[in-house]
Amino acid sequence: MAPSASSSPPTVTGRIAHRWSRVRYRLKQFWLGVGASLNLQDWATVHALLSPAQYALFERMPVDAQDHSLRVLATVQAQGRVGPDLAAAALLHDVGKVAAREQGAYLGLWLRGPMILAEALLPGLLDYLADARPSASVRYALYVQQHHAAIGAQWAQEAGSTQLTCWLSEHHQDKQQSGTAEQCALLARLQAADGAN
Repeated sequence: MAPSASSSPPTVTGRIAHRWSRVRYRLKQFWLGVGASLNLQDWATVHALLSPAQYALFERMPVDAQDHSLRVLATVQAQGRVGPDLAAAALLHDVGKVAAREQGAYLGLWLRGPMILAEALLPGLLDYLADARPSASVRYALYVQQHHAAIGAQWAQEAGSTQLTCWLSEHHQDKQQSGTAEQCALLARLQAADGAN
């Protein structure tokens, strides 16, 4: 029996088109980050949805990451009802990226954009170059970029976040979902919103 068309590997042209699609998406993300700012209503929204400890985590993020998180939240809200666990995960899913800055390693917008493009064009390169030892090096910044979800989930747990919020944050970049039906449904919403912003 011949394999179905959906199970055949993508063509070279298809893989190139997919990578360029990701490049265009990342360039859009970069330009949104350049013009990022928060207003009083944004801060009121964050304050209303997060505990004081979670709010302190959100404040540690650079403004472009805060703006991104608020756009993710707005997209999730547009999809339907949003409980407190999903709302907190939307706002805190990228907080782990702050780990690089706190070690003196630059992981700002001007580095994250090229790193994301490099990963889209040369998968696995960042893993090869990354170094898990905390330092002010670019190699540690690469490590944080690759592992920020787990770092952020740990911080969210330390800030008193629910188990579901931490799970959603930790798995927001997973390509394959493995969890309960509720977890997977919420994760799919978070990932779709993150991917759209």
